[in-house]
Amino acid sequence: MTFFSAIIRKIIYHTAGLCPRVNKAVLGSYKNQFSDNAKYLYLHWQHTGLIRSIWISGDNAVIKRLRKEGFEAYNRRSIVGIFHCLTAKFYFYNSYVGDINQYFAKGAVKINLWHGSPLKKIEFDITSGPLAHTYQADTLLGEWKNRLHYHQQHIKPDMMLSPSPVIDSLFSSAFRLAAHQLIRSGNPRTDYFKRYPEQTKSIPELLNTQYKKVILYVPTWRDSNINNKRDEQKKTIENPYDKGFDWAALSKQLKRNKQLFLVRFHPNEAHLGKDLNQYSNIIDISHWEDVYNILQGVDLLITDQSSLFIDLLLHQVPILFYSFEQGGKPEKLREIYDYAEFLPLVGQVTSNEAINNRYRVYQFQVLMERLDRDETFHISPSTINEYQLLRNIFWQQQKCDAFENIEHYLFSNKKQNKTEGTEKSGLLGSRF
Repeated sequence: MTFFSAIIRKIIYHTAGLCPRVNKAVLGSYKNQFSDNAKYLYLHWQHTGLIRSIWISGDNAVIKRLRKEGFEAYNRRSIVGIFHCLTAKFYFYNSYVGDINQYFAKGAVKINLWHGSPLKKIEFDITSGPLAHTYQADTLLGEWKNRLHYHQQHIKPDMMLSPSPVIDSLFSSAFRLAAHQLIRSGNPRTDYFKRYPEQTKSIPELLNTQYKKVILYVPTWRDSNINNKRDEQKKTIENPYDKGFDWAALSKQLKRNKQLFLVRFHPNEAHLGKDLNQYSNIIDISHWEDVYNILQGVDLLITDQSSLFIDLLLHQVPILFYSFEQGGKPEKLREIYDYAEFLPLVGQVTSNEAINNRYRVYQFQVLMERLDRDETFHISPSTINEYQLLRNIFWQQQKCDAFENIEHYLFSNKKQNKTEGTEKSGLLGSRF
């Protein structure tokens, strides 16, 4: 974006703050997907009808599908979509206001539902790597330029959900929030299936096949490769996961053991899985909206730093951390938070020595050996306390239902809000 365009964007954004807002919610997700926390909050409100909720996306296929199901959805660039972005009182998004519309969010109550619970540093806590320049500056002029060119990354939310005191401190630091802006709560993506268990999916039925064990591999986004350039001659992009896996050998063993290996790459790396479906018993599901409806059917999670393992603690699924070697040393991922080094199961993430233990392996052959053992797929009595301790760190035991907490925050004075909404636009029943 040019300097002139960035200035125009700021002018539009601040002008949008003059628009009156009415009691309705617009929701959206990264890369125009229908996914993650915003998706499940939206679906919940479609069930309850508590507030008029509108999905905003740039993907017409997503919009068409939602409308076919009887839901309200608009393209962010359409006249009606722009109208709702300018007049909605509440913005709910998974990453940045641009999930909905980065030009028209000024004046709305912005609730960032964030898509993970971090081990690796996020947002303003990032001090190294290719993303650091987005958030860090040495001078006031540099900070001003960052605010201009990285507009939506510098828009602070008004509220975030946090399931535990540990996450409180991380979100406060990373998003520069005060304590009162954090609401103790679970997440819609996990709490939805507690409320609507009938919405879960059976993996055998979904994939029309039977397996003894289902393994889910979910690595974190390797933003260290963000500056990798396309080989103009071969028209290919180097796949870093080919260094950590012999896919053919893995497929052979999976087939022998009647195991299914589901691979879900981060949305920014989803293209890397397109060739994996040529291998038996390996299925790339990176194109799926998300995986929360199948988590109850997973027998083992393999990851490196992906925070999905935190959600799977609620399902008591065994976890195996795999950080494959590069050049004889563990691969260096984004800088992690200090607390992660001392977590049960997770610790020693940044060790310079590739020493395998009960929970973490570094060599592909060792990974293969672990997948050949039945005990890998069970939480043993000797390790159950560590799993429980880790769960208690990230999830509070008291009732923290996301929908109740969000609705209490927004509608603690329901009668007043309803009256305001009726007076302004009759919004709960109106389509415009």
